[in-house]
Amino acid sequence: MRKSRGLAPEDSRFFDKENLARLKEAVADLSWLLQHGYSQKAATELVGNRYQLTQRERHALIHAAWKHKSRNLPLAPEALEGRKLCIDGFNLLITLETALGGGILIKAQDGCYRDIANVHGSYSFRKETEKAVKLVAEAIRELGVKEALWYFDRPVSNSGRIAHLVNKTAEKTGVPMRAETADQVDAKLKACEDVVVTADAVILDSGVEWFDLAGWIIENLLPKPPSLLDFSDGTKRR
Repeated sequence: MRKSRGLAPEDSRFFDKENLARLKEAVADLSWLLQHGYSQKAATELVGNRYQLTQRERHALIHAAWKHKSRNLPLAPEALEGRKLCIDGFNLLITLETALGGGILIKAQDGCYRDIANVHGSYSFRKETEKAVKLVAEAIRELGVKEALWYFDRPVSNSGRIAHLVNKTAEKTGVPMRAETADQVDAKLKACEDVVVTADAVILDSGVEWFDLAGWIIENLLPKPPSLLDFSDGTKRR
C-alpha cells in the first residue's frame, strides 16, 4: 500500500508558537547574511547553531530564506495564456503530494510554496501522486497554457514511470502536456526560453521567466488549505 506524504513525527515542533517564532527570526537572520555575501553552508550552520534548530528545522530554514532580491518577479496567472511551460517535474509533483497528504509546506520569503520532504536521488509513488498530476492538468487547462513539457531527472528512481503517468493523463484529458526523462534537468530549465515552473531558488536566480504553479494550485484548486508555515513578505507579480 502506498504511503501518504504527510507529517513527520518531529513536525509537531512547527506548531509550537515559541519554536515557530524562533524559526521566523532565524529565517530573517539567514536571509540577511545571504544577501550580504555569506555562503549558504556557513550562514546556515551559524544561524542554526545560534537558534539551536533541529535538522528538519534547518531544512525548513534554507527553503524559507531569500538570497537574491534582484530575481525576476513571478509572472501573473493571466500572463500564462498562450504560453509554453517548462516544468521541473519532481519539484512540482512532490510539493503537491505534500499539500494533498497534509505534510508541512513553507510559503517562503520570496512567496514560493516549498515542501521540506528532502527527496534526493530516489522517488516513490504516493497515495497523492495521481491526484497531483490531475490537478496540474486541470490548472494547465484553466490557465490557457499552450503547451507544457515536464522534465523528470533520469537518474532518479521511477522517473520513467511517473513520466508515463503524466503522458497517460494528458492522453485521457486532452490537456496539452507531455513528459520526458532527461539528464541535467536544472541546466535545461535554466536554458528554457519559455516560462519555467519551479520553486528551486538556484534556477529562479538564473534569470528565467517563471511561475509558481504549485502555489497557484494550492491557493485555487485544493479542497482544503495545507499545513502551512508562512514566511512570505507579499511578493508581487508582473
